[in-house]
Amino acid sequence: MADSENEPALPPGAAPIHESLNRPLLLLGGERMGVILLGAVCGIFGVLLMHWWSFVLGIVLWVAGREMLKHAAKADPQLSMTARRFLKYKTFYPAAATPFAGLKEKV
Repeated sequence: MADSENEPALPPGAAPIHESLNRPLLLLGGERMGVILLGAVCGIFGVLLMHWWSFVLGIVLWVAGREMLKHAAKADPQLSMTARRFLKYKTFYPAAATPFAGLKEKV
């Protein structure tokens, strides 16, 4: 039986899993590492160059980059890991019957 009226009854032997354990780790609506990297790049433009146009460029990059990261996180919250795995794929995988197909002797 459920403890409160809002929680559904669980079958015997099942344990409830808190929602925060299953959600992706986002910061300001975007992927965490992307937002941190974007903040570092915008900080470099805004603070280290010390020109009026560098402050404007840093703010514009921050606003545009954060919106793009939010839009990308809505499509796939783990986009950087998905893209990294995609880039590791080869363009062509030859057909082979066994893992040792390339070691056959030519007659």
